[in-house]
Amino acid sequence: MAKATSVMKQIRIPLIFIRMRKYFREYCKCSSIHGFRYFGEDRTYFERIWWFVVFNIVVAGCVYSITLVYEKWNDSPVIVSFDTRETKLDSIPFPAVTICPETKSVTSKFNYIDVMLKLKGRKVDANITEIEKRYAEYMSMNCDSNWKFSGRSNTLPADDFLNFLDEVRPKTIFASCIWRKLPRKCEDLFTPIITDEGICYTFNMLDRNDLFKENVVQFKNFMTNPAKKKSSWKVEEGYVDQPVNHHQGIKLDEETYPWRANFAGVKNAFEVTLVTNKDDLNPVCKNGIHGFKVMLHAPMRFPLVGDQYFRVPLDETVLGALQPVKITTSQNVARYKLHQRQCYIDKTDTNPLKYFNIYSQLNCNLDCLTTFTLKTCGCVNFYMPRTNGTKICGSKRAPCMYNAEHYITHVKKKDAVDEKTKTPKGSRCNCMPICSDLSYHIETTQAKWDWPETFKLLYPNNKKFTKYAQSKMSFSKLTLYFKASQFVTSKRHELYGFTDFFANFGGLLGLFTGVSVLSIMEVVYFVTLRLFFNIRLYGRWFITEPEQ
Repeated sequence: MAKATSVMKQIRIPLIFIRMRKYFREYCKCSSIHGFRYFGEDRTYFERIWWFVVFNIVVAGCVYSITLVYEKWNDSPVIVSFDTRETKLDSIPFPAVTICPETKSVTSKFNYIDVMLKLKGRKVDANITEIEKRYAEYMSMNCDSNWKFSGRSNTLPADDFLNFLDEVRPKTIFASCIWRKLPRKCEDLFTPIITDEGICYTFNMLDRNDLFKENVVQFKNFMTNPAKKKSSWKVEEGYVDQPVNHHQGIKLDEETYPWRANFAGVKNAFEVTLVTNKDDLNPVCKNGIHGFKVMLHAPMRFPLVGDQYFRVPLDETVLGALQPVKITTSQNVARYKLHQRQCYIDKTDTNPLKYFNIYSQLNCNLDCLTTFTLKTCGCVNFYMPRTNGTKICGSKRAPCMYNAEHYITHVKKKDAVDEKTKTPKGSRCNCMPICSDLSYHIETTQAKWDWPETFKLLYPNNKKFTKYAQSKMSFSKLTLYFKASQFVTSKRHELYGFTDFFANFGGLLGLFTGVSVLSIMEVVYFVTLRLFFNIRLYGRWFITEPEQ
């Protein structure tokens, strides 16, 4: 018997585990976590197993719900909602207005139709010179014609090509301009610019030195600020505060640049009268479409007019009512990483663009397309930014440029973005919008304009307008104005702040298990302070001696 008792003592449960079990039961009786007290009761194994299964199912449901909340907070932490206050009109610039005439050449300087008829063999015994062939190729790069020009050159001499476009373009397309109720010289408002529609004219756009990086090649005095003033506006910060003349109570500098409209309504509109010589109309270059293409854009965006424009036809007046669309950003949004907030912030993010100083989604798309076209074709399109040594593509490279743009636009996003780093791979652009943005919606109406009779009646003794009325000139009018003096902006802000996330986290824990901060502190108390003071008060870390 003594030997058997000795064996039983050797295989019995270790004393430390018995004491830990009793201490755990003591915790279960005191715990505020729902269901824990049933683990410490002396009940049947079936009841204990039932509670164990139920508790684990509830905890699993709680963990799953918390995971969903965390993924939503981590993947989409930013939402856009309406701001609580309206924004005044004078806090934003008037939109940049880029106007492109459909007439690309003056007939007296270069007759594109005549040269193309010679090339197509439509003129019998017509000799065509090498210069005419070269100029026809130059013009074909600037036309959307159904007459396909057979490719001659892989690349074009940049200076010769751009000088040709500048030489043959109509130099006078503006008859009059009205800005802030006052007649202005149009050359003091508009500056020439090279876009995908050839040589156009832009109003209220940032100077090329502000928009482009120093290594970008510029052509003549194109895209220079006619106001000759440094920009005092940024899309994220708005206008820099101007000094105030306290004696008169007005701002010293009313002509901040980009210019802004202080008032809404047609009476405060920006009005441009455009003129076209019908002798220069070309039914081939633009497939018989005449008039002007107009694009409205924020001053810091480079315009690709062929993608977004409305038309001002000949002998018509077009009225455009503008509605600003502005998005601001909460400072808390900047704490999130770029791939989380899915928008670019100038102050916190590194500018990824090669050619532009200022980031915008349109600038980024053009920057990316330029880089990929140069890599694929060995040259760039004539309107793309370029550095010294970069060649302009000729007509032989037109299919390559088209394929490059098609590939950039249509390749699937999931195949082009590295899921780990969230950065573009291969050739696909991953251009995010800017967090604080400004754009303009426009509602247009148009009507026929009987300008010859009007000019005869209004200016009977003015030889200039009488000559216009009797000639083959055609006039068009564009009037742009803001619909209201105030507008509602949108604002990006956190979906869940740090406090909101933990409140949601704690709410789910409380709903499923009744866990609170005090419940967690109970666990900390039982594994630290209670053990220490049990030893100090009773000389042991447990209160009740286990049964021997």
